[in-house]
Amino acid sequence: MTEIERQKKREVDAVQDGILRYCRDREYAVATDSKSVRNLIGQVLKLLADAILQEQVALKSPGRRRLPRYATALLSLSHEKLALITLGTLLNIISRFELDKGLAPALTAAAYDIGQRCRLERLFDCLEKREVDLADELHPRHRTRDAGRRAAELAKELNDDKEWAKNYRSFHLGHKLIALAIAHAKFEGEPTFELITVRETDAKGTKTTQRIALTAAAADWLADHDTTLASLTPVYMPMIVEPRRWTSLFDGGYLVTPLNLLKRQPNSRAQKLFKKANLSRVYSAVNAIQNTPWRINKDMYHIMQAWQAGQARDAGMASRLAFAERMLDEPRFYFPHQLDHRGRAYPVPQTVNPQSDDGGKALLEFADGKPLGERGAHWLAIHIANCYWKKNKVSFEKRLKWVNDHEAEIIAFAKDPIGPHRIRDQAGKPWMFLRACLEWKRYRDEGPDFVSHLPVSMDGTCNGYQHLSAMGRDPIGGSATNLTPGDDPEDDPWDMYQETADHACIHIMIDAKYGSGDDREAALELLDKVDRSGVKHATMTTPYGVTRETIYKQLLEQEFVKSCKDPKKCARYLANVLVECIPEVAVQAGIIMQYLRQSTGTLAKKNRVMAWTTPAGFVVVHENREPKAVRVATSDWTFVLYEQDERRKIDVRKQVDGIVAHFVHSLDAAHMMLTVNALVAAGIHHFMMVHDSYGVHACDIDLLNRVLREEFVRIYSEPVLQNFLNEQRAAHPDINLPEIPPAGTLDIRQVLSSPYFFA
Repeated sequence: MTEIERQKKREVDAVQDGILRYCRDREYAVATDSKSVRNLIGQVLKLLADAILQEQVALKSPGRRRLPRYATALLSLSHEKLALITLGTLLNIISRFELDKGLAPALTAAAYDIGQRCRLERLFDCLEKREVDLADELHPRHRTRDAGRRAAELAKELNDDKEWAKNYRSFHLGHKLIALAIAHAKFEGEPTFELITVRETDAKGTKTTQRIALTAAAADWLADHDTTLASLTPVYMPMIVEPRRWTSLFDGGYLVTPLNLLKRQPNSRAQKLFKKANLSRVYSAVNAIQNTPWRINKDMYHIMQAWQAGQARDAGMASRLAFAERMLDEPRFYFPHQLDHRGRAYPVPQTVNPQSDDGGKALLEFADGKPLGERGAHWLAIHIANCYWKKNKVSFEKRLKWVNDHEAEIIAFAKDPIGPHRIRDQAGKPWMFLRACLEWKRYRDEGPDFVSHLPVSMDGTCNGYQHLSAMGRDPIGGSATNLTPGDDPEDDPWDMYQETADHACIHIMIDAKYGSGDDREAALELLDKVDRSGVKHATMTTPYGVTRETIYKQLLEQEFVKSCKDPKKCARYLANVLVECIPEVAVQAGIIMQYLRQSTGTLAKKNRVMAWTTPAGFVVVHENREPKAVRVATSDWTFVLYEQDERRKIDVRKQVDGIVAHFVHSLDAAHMMLTVNALVAAGIHHFMMVHDSYGVHACDIDLLNRVLREEFVRIYSEPVLQNFLNEQRAAHPDINLPEIPPAGTLDIRQVLSSPYFFA
């Protein structure tokens, strides 16, 4: 079997290739090391499959007058497959939501996932010519002459994407299968799943949401045994051959599994804009990123295994290890990528990928290595310090000195990573730090010819402000975000978070001494408590449209605010202070943000959509319409869906609140694409790209640093903001839009010589 054939089989045999398997002899089993777990989940599967089979028999009975909306889909797969998909998807989504968001998934989201997963399995069955003959299944219901034709029509509808969408078939099928799981999927006589009702409050008010969760008994049992819900295989896994190259919005990625380049499909208006656009640079960049070959670092896998064995259960760690085990013997694999509506690139597989958290990234390495060399060793040392540092970054010289001063600890940690180590406990990214220490030890053992597989990244400094300051030619913001070099190469880089904290402390000192009322009381409470970490989140998210209310809520989670006598009063006061202080640090950024919001509001009030073309040629459509509420009644529940409808009015508030984030993100996406294309032209073919963090082999960092600066300067040597305004005026000539704010005096070419622009 060729690698391409093996990849197709991996995609087509989606159920059989999962962690949960239904064996040929019809005994239910689970691929896990624990026999007790295997037996128990096998029991749950059998009970659910039997219940589904009974439902299928009832649907085919001649006496039933009208088929429910889930019926044809439920009959289109075997009861065993439906049970596997339902149980596997529920366990997977519950685990993922608990891990990522700390709450149970909404019932409607879980139902949709199950329905789509069944739809995909039906598609695979059809491709393999192994599908259930739906016409034959439905024929017993009717004894009339017309029965065969009607059954054939129903079968044809089941293969129509538009029919699925129009009739909300995924929701109907998913809800039915969840209802069967709640009623029948029991272990040791106890229910496995339950519905919980949660009251949630957002900007529009309070609403009640039904969520699907494990019962306490099921959660406790699984937590005490050698298994993890997160280990269940997701639908989308890495590919073992290069993904299909994107040549259009609908042609690329997996070999068999349907995939679109855009995560959110454009409406008819947006599709017309995309048809006119030249997306060649977009396609080439995405193809280069997704064609990067990866492998699992086996040392890290075994270290994590040993670490997990001696610790309390960690669902996140277990899910990563389950993924790594499945990919451990693959010499190279690939992550198909998609784009969001701003042009930002995201890997499709989610458990572990190049944009994962600390532990997920540490497991991955480039499949192809390169000799480290002296310059690679230099940047590897910088990378070690970057992974260790929790606070503000210091100069490269100080980072190198730290590595030199602590080399004995670094080597000792690499030799015995499981034992107690002060250096590990203090690291900001402990797993990536360990991975870098292992690389350093091998470099010290083998010398500059050591072949390194480790991705080393350079990160932008407050990247959103960098883009805003560049387009506004702001010398103050440019200095604060390292667009300009410092006076002395040995100086530490500018730290905007610390700058903001310093400004906030001055405000607080003044209010504590001269203020009155609640402001003075709050200032006295916060005096000498506000530091860099306390203001980082608000500063970092302001270019992306964060509101005063969101800053207030985030501050309530900070320990220094929680310790105040009146945390709400202090959080409210400090949120107001930060809203005043942040524009003082990045002056022009604040002006541009206000301009973007004003222009967007002018168009939104006239019910006009905004669209613009990024420097990479990607078309961004900024369109938030008032959602259309659709009440859907399934056989077991009634719920409300909110659909986008291009005939409805623009939601002015959402349109205005989202413009800054979408505009800035579209520009950082363009910068990344242009950088990747330039690096490919220079012979680089391995990338770990995370929006404003660019990773290559350590020996290629010097080239990366030069190219990413050149591309940034190339972008902002053009009048980006004026081009944006020109596009809006061309699209809406009847609306009077304000002129862009006057630019400052920043020489954008200074970026070329700024060492800490990305560092």
